[in-house]
Order: sequence, then C-alpha cells, then structure tokens
Amino acid sequence: MSKFIARIELRKADEKDYEKLNSEMEKASFYLKKGHSADKTTNIKRGEYNCRGNITLKEVADAVYRAVKKTGRDYSFTIMRNKANYKLDTP
Repeated sequence: MSKFIARIELRKADEKDYEKLNSEMEKASFYLKKGHSADKTTNIKRGEYNCRGNITLKEVADAVYRAVKKTGRDYSFTIMRNKANYKLDTP
C-alpha cells in the first residue's frame, strides 16, 4: 500500500473555490491534511491532501488534475510518495 501527499496551490481563489476543491478531492479518496493558508503577497492559497491505497503515481496525478480543473482557477501541484517500509528497533 502506498501513501501519497498532494500539495495544491490555487491562484486568485476564494473559499468557494477551496470548498469545490475539497469536495472533489474527497470524491477521489483524498483527505485534507491541514488547513490552507494565504500568501498575501501573491494571493496563492495552499492545501495538502493525503491518500493511501494500491494506486500508482499516475493515478494520483490524474485524480488531482481532474479535481483542480473543476475549480476553474490557475493552479500548480506537487505529489510526493512515501516509500518508507522499515521497522523501527524497539527496546
């Protein structure tokens, strides 16, 4: 099972745009990692979402792309995959 983190930035977006994004991301089995914040100098807002499952990076990227396109805003996104499969030594 893989774990992915998607970070999405919408430009010139308002809360309604983020509500739409959150709804679309939930439909794609992502959950909001933390609240989005605004950069007052560039008017960019950010959201981070987590997703786990037996899915590929391409499937995650496609799901994110479909969700952000539905907001109608300019955007950028980054996806990270956690590949850690190790056990911590326990005393």
